[in-house]
Amino acid sequence: MSEELLMKMFNEIMDMKNNMATKDDIANMATKDDIANMATKDDITNMATKDDIANMATKDDIANMATKDDIANMATKDDITNMATKDDIANMATKDDIANMATKDDVADIPYIKLAVKELSDKVNIMEKEMVKKGDIEYLHIKVAEHDREIFKIKSNIK
Repeated sequence: MSEELLMKMFNEIMDMKNNMATKDDIANMATKDDIANMATKDDITNMATKDDIANMATKDDIANMATKDDIANMATKDDITNMATKDDIANMATKDDIANMATKDDVADIPYIKLAVKELSDKVNIMEKEMVKKGDIEYLHIKVAEHDREIFKIKSNIK
């Protein structure tokens, strides 16, 4: 054989030696079972893209989110439905309204005022029963006038 051919064979053997996998390389390679459990192209098409990942929440975003304890202390739908509406609030008293309202001190005397009013009412009722009414005065006026005439007639007959 020629030296050139031997060199070519030697180079190919060296190339094969450099490019061939060793037993250790093969031992670290995936088996048929490993490959069977790998994701398919269809599985990969449904995975998140780089754009999807870029729009996901960061660790800082998650750190600032409400905790389970925070959520447990939040108002429920039932709590919210029982709250006052804008219409309810519109009809409520304002600070100005409250400023002009009676205070506890103002209303503390109400029982005494009620008692005084009742006493006055009782006295007025007694006075009403005892006082002479307009009809009574008119009756007496007519009677006095009649007696006056009778006395005048009697005096006129005596002279």
